[in-house]
Amino acid sequence: MKKPSPTKERLNAHRGMLEKLATLRQELEYAEDAYGSIRSPDFSGMPRGSSDPSKSPMVEAVIRKIELEERIKRKEAEIAADWAELEPFIEQLQPIETLIMNLRYYYGAEWDDVAFNVFGRRRDYAQKPDYYKNRVFKIHGRALMTLSGIIDGNSEGTPKEI
Repeated sequence: MKKPSPTKERLNAHRGMLEKLATLRQELEYAEDAYGSIRSPDFSGMPRGSSDPSKSPMVEAVIRKIELEERIKRKEAEIAADWAELEPFIEQLQPIETLIMNLRYYYGAEWDDVAFNVFGRRRDYAQKPDYYKNRVFKIHGRALMTLSGIIDGNSEGTPKEI
């Protein structure tokens, strides 16, 4: 299998950060659901063994939720900083190339969604979705080649690395 270009690896690393953020958000959603279903305290008056209140399930759930929220904020800041490095290069592409790269790497869209968002208004899109998906692949490939040239400094005034 052919090794992806450094530019594509860099863009895929950004997509990986988006996927990590999505899993953190999913875990937070689960933690919030679990927090809502934690057993309420028993006030029946029946003696129970003494326990450390800081280790109660509710406290643990709240602490975990707060930790997840902080991790999400850090990941969002990391993603924003990473995109701030990539965006100036992507903005130098042709408009349709910029759109495809933004949909794929900024928003993390799957290829079918990219194709639909770019070409879905065409009258024949419903009859030829694979044709339009292939067009997206070709435009994406051309954009990657152009982007590699820009990043490598083959264009005037562009930095050598991102």
